[in-house]
Amino acid sequence: MCVCEGIKMKTKDYKNSKIIKVTCDFCGKDMECPEEMLKTSKRHMCYTCFQNSKSIKNVRDEELKNIHVDAPMDELTDTIAENFADAMVEDVFQDMWSKKKRDLKELSKKDLSKEMFGAGVYMGIQAFMDSTRDLEKNEDA
Repeated sequence: MCVCEGIKMKTKDYKNSKIIKVTCDFCGKDMECPEEMLKTSKRHMCYTCFQNSKSIKNVRDEELKNIHVDAPMDELTDTIAENFADAMVEDVFQDMWSKKKRDLKELSKKDLSKEMFGAGVYMGIQAFMDSTRDLEKNEDA
């Protein structure tokens, strides 16, 4: 079992923890929660609701850090990547388009695709490096 804590996606393997039955605060589905997470989580979200972007959009950013998400380890990497990509498109695209629209309109479709793909790869790597640096800082603290 993997548990994600909020939008920063802290993950921890709770294989050896006592598991408590709880219900998802978003759909009411039965789910599991490590006993120690009951102390730090104010709400619980099942993996199905986590995958539904509408569930997350209805939660204020400051509340996300207090939500326990019950996520299977084998599906977590894809879900994190997908949610990150969706969030970046929503948050960053409009700003980038407004700044570079004139230059981008002059590119061929192939060159535009390469430019956008490269920007996405760059942003993904940068976000990964930032999160790695943040994890290292938290481990040192």
